[in-house]
Amino acid sequence: MENQNIKINKTVARVADILDYIAKSQKPAGLAEISKELKIPKSSAFDIIHTLASKKMLIINEETKTFQLDVKSFEIGSAYLGRSHIHSAARPYLKDLSLQTGETAFLAVPNNGFLVYLDKVEGRSPTRTTCVIGDRNYMHCTGLGKAMLASMPIEEVRMITGGGKLQTHTANTLPDFNSLIADLEKIRERGYSIDNCEDNDFVFCVAAPILNHSGKCIAAISISTIYTPSTREKEPFYSKLITDAALEISHRFGYTENLIYSVRSYNI
Repeated sequence: MENQNIKINKTVARVADILDYIAKSQKPAGLAEISKELKIPKSSAFDIIHTLASKKMLIINEETKTFQLDVKSFEIGSAYLGRSHIHSAARPYLKDLSLQTGETAFLAVPNNGFLVYLDKVEGRSPTRTTCVIGDRNYMHCTGLGKAMLASMPIEEVRMITGGGKLQTHTANTLPDFNSLIADLEKIRERGYSIDNCEDNDFVFCVAAPILNHSGKCIAAISISTIYTPSTREKEPFYSKLITDAALEISHRFGYTENLIYSVRSYNI
């Protein structure tokens, strides 16, 4: 919990906001766009951006007058990953999952009611999923997110989702809190979650959470594949791989149960 008595430095906050905005932008961002979207005066945004560029945090396209992350930002992000225990612990399992299935394996962590993609290993398939490392997504419409939610008490799920209607991305997205809770119960019974084209019309996933010594969800892993008529036939194979991997990683973090979804983990 943040200390409400700490005084926030406005300039530092703006630096963080600008870097975050550019990192999440699908294309290089211009000064006017950044100023408008972040409600920062152009003169202030200009000074910050050019200072960041001088420090190799941003790169400036002189022709288009737009900005994107430079090598120093990558180095900082890489340093975080290098020190992230969950990233280093899960990485070999992602490689193995991708090798055994030929599909893409993902690692994500919960963050302020959303999930953040932390790592992925691409499969052999020429068709690629579009998720980018560092992207955020809703929990209720993804296999990774629902795997996380299924490990939580119902009141925590209500707080994260709002307890009412849910934002829909496809015709298969769960539309409201009650349908989500019913699906979470099925996830606990089967031991893994399914994203049946709920976030993307063409993507099917199976996922399972990674739990620590207290049964708290600290991450989730998934196998993601382009949906075809034969995809569901692979579900038993994929689900066995993902639950075995999630349980092994969880044991490395002190989880002692032999099932991912035990009463201790979600305590409803």
